[in-house]
Amino acid sequence: MPISVEVDHVAATLTDGRRLQTPFWRVSSGRNGPVLLVLAAQHGNEVQGSEVIRRFAEVCTHGLRAGQALLLPFANLPAIRHRRNSVRIGPEEKGTDLHDAYNMNRHWPGDPDGNDIARVTYALDQALARHATHVIDLHCWNKFWATATLATDDGGESRRMGEVAGTRFTCWREVQPVELPAQIRHAVVARGGAGMAMEFAGQYCVYEREVRTGLRAVTNVAKMLGMLDGEPDIPADTGIEVTDEDAVLVEACCSGLFVQAPNLRLEDRVEAGQGLGHIIRDDDLYTVEITAPVSGWLWRYGSHRPDPDVKLPDQHPYSDVGDPLASIVTG
Repeated sequence: MPISVEVDHVAATLTDGRRLQTPFWRVSSGRNGPVLLVLAAQHGNEVQGSEVIRRFAEVCTHGLRAGQALLLPFANLPAIRHRRNSVRIGPEEKGTDLHDAYNMNRHWPGDPDGNDIARVTYALDQALARHATHVIDLHCWNKFWATATLATDDGGESRRMGEVAGTRFTCWREVQPVELPAQIRHAVVARGGAGMAMEFAGQYCVYEREVRTGLRAVTNVAKMLGMLDGEPDIPADTGIEVTDEDAVLVEACCSGLFVQAPNLRLEDRVEAGQGLGHIIRDDDLYTVEITAPVSGWLWRYGSHRPDPDVKLPDQHPYSDVGDPLASIVTG
């Protein structure tokens, strides 16, 4: 039976009466099987997953063998067009509880009588999420944190999804009671489905390495579910369980400009004593070498302050004593 590919739209009526049309791909194999929903850009500055979905749509177009793929690259069009995390956030303003009412990621299954984002969420839920047996929710955190799979240890389908993703790092979450509204994967699980999320390194940008990692992860899940032929491609040294509490933090021992090692990047393996970079002191211009205190994998890397993808000064490599420079996972 031939594979069917169509671009459809989800319509939502906003509070001012306008109709918002959100496009998505519907790829159908013509055979029974899972319904996999993959969505990206619930936050308007988290766009790497959009390109992952475009490429995955091509994979499904030529290879879907069972079930149906619902592929939503622009979940939150108002925030994307605003070019910020949410529609209510202004320049150099971080997401706070004040803006949670407009945070799509907290709204599922939405509210047809709520604010604009609640209404968009409700429309997407009714058209897509309530039909999904599995969901993959693609996000981005700041560029100083490595890409990771966020998986739920439910002992079932959600656990299997996390196991086959094939990312260097996996952050496992315990099963928690679901109180709606919630994140989309929790809403799908509450309906008897399964889900996982991913966080890519870097907001406001699209990096080729992250896109390839995401495409492999989504494809692996589809193969595990029997939607695509073949076995999941799981590279060596992946699935490393990580928490910030277990990672070894490297902090600036003096103030000055932190210059990263030229050949190191997130997810790389480092050995104890290996150079991570150096600080040019701002008092006597002395160069202070920064080395890895343990052997392991780079989970965080680069001098930064909280919310560095909100304010450019928080990305500045000038470091005060105690500023984080790296975090290493020893597993």
